[in-house]
Amino acid sequence: MQIDSLHLINYRNYQNEKICFSPYLNILVGMNAQGKTNLIEAIRYLSTGRAYRSVRDSQLIRHNEHFFKLLGKLSDDWRRIDIEISYSNKRIPAKEVKINGIKKQRYSELFGNLTTVLFAPEDLNIIKGTPGDRRRFIDSDIIQVQPHYFVLLQKYSRILLQRNNLLKMIAEKKRGFDELEIWDQQFFEVSLEIIKKRISTMDKIAPLACERQLQLTDGQESLEIKYLMDKNTEVKIDDIREFLQIKMEKCKSEEFKKNTTLWGPHLDDIFISINGNELKLFGSQGQHRTAVLAIKLAEIEFLKNETGKYPVLLLDDVLSELDSYRRDKLMASVHDKNIQCFITMAEESLLKEFEWTNTKKYLVKQGKLLYCNPTGGV
Repeated sequence: MQIDSLHLINYRNYQNEKICFSPYLNILVGMNAQGKTNLIEAIRYLSTGRAYRSVRDSQLIRHNEHFFKLLGKLSDDWRRIDIEISYSNKRIPAKEVKINGIKKQRYSELFGNLTTVLFAPEDLNIIKGTPGDRRRFIDSDIIQVQPHYFVLLQKYSRILLQRNNLLKMIAEKKRGFDELEIWDQQFFEVSLEIIKKRISTMDKIAPLACERQLQLTDGQESLEIKYLMDKNTEVKIDDIREFLQIKMEKCKSEEFKKNTTLWGPHLDDIFISINGNELKLFGSQGQHRTAVLAIKLAEIEFLKNETGKYPVLLLDDVLSELDSYRRDKLMASVHDKNIQCFITMAEESLLKEFEWTNTKKYLVKQGKLLYCNPTGGV
C-alpha cells in the first residue's frame, strides 16, 4: 500500500495543503522549521494514529485554530483506501477516524491500512535510550501487523494501574489480600500474551538485522538482539509461563513494601550487542547509526514478510548523518525494491545523488510545498 496524496488542514504549520506523491521517491528540501518533518509526521500519523514526537494531539493544531484534519488517499494493485483523521478540542470524543467515509468505533481499525517504517534522528534511542524506547520500537511493529495488539496493550495498562492502586489500598488496610488474586490472574494472562508476541516478533526481526549489519560492515560486525524479561533474563518462548509464575510469587512480599507491580512486560528490555559487546555501553557513534540502519532495513523486510507488501519508508533528516557508503547502501535497497520513500533534507547538494525516474522533489517553505521539476527548477 502506498500513499497517493495527502491533504493537511490546520496541521502544525500547514493551513490547507494538498500534495500528490510519486509511488517511488519523494524528496522534501527546505531550511529548518519550514514543515518538512511535519509532513513526514502527518504520513506516520495516518499509519499509527499518533505523532512520533512526544506531543499531545492538541499540540498538533495550527495556532489560533481548534481542530486539524488529515486526509490520505492510498492504493495498491487491487484496492483504494481513503483515511481521514480529525481532532477537535471542541468535540467529545476529540479524535475521529474514518476509513472510506465510514466512522470507526474502534481505534485499532486504523492499523494495518498503511504500514510505515520511520527512520529519524530520535531512533538512535533504540540504542542509547531507555528500555521504554526499545519496547515502543517493537510494539509499533507488532501493532502494524496485528491491530488487536493495540487493544491488548490498552488492557494491560488498565490492569497494571488497577493492580498498583490495589497494592496501595492493601498497604493502607483498605482492601484485603484476596482481591489481589483476582487481578493477578488477569494480569498474568495479558502479560503472557504480550511477551509471547514480542519475542516471536523479535525472533523474526533479529536475524534480518544481523544480516543487514554484516552487509553494511563488510562482515566485520555481528549484531545480536535479544528480548530480556525482568531487564536481564532471556527466556525461551515455551518457558515464559513458568518464568512469570515464579517471578509473580517471588515479588509479592517486596510489592507490598513498595506498593507497585514488580513483574510484567512493562519492565522488560531489549539487549543489543555488536561482536558480543553491549552496543549502548561500548559502541561508537558510527556503530550506533549503523545498527539502527540495520534494524530499520530489517523492519522493512519484516513488514513485507508479514503483509505481502513493502511499507512506506520515511527518512527524516538522517541521510546527512550517514556516510556515503551507508547512504548508498540504504538508497540502493530502496531503489531495487521499488519502495515508496519520503526523504527530508536541508542540504540541496545531496539531491544530485537521487536523480531517479519517477522522483518528485518539493521545496518546503513556511508550510507550503512548491513542486520542483526534474532539473531542479521551481
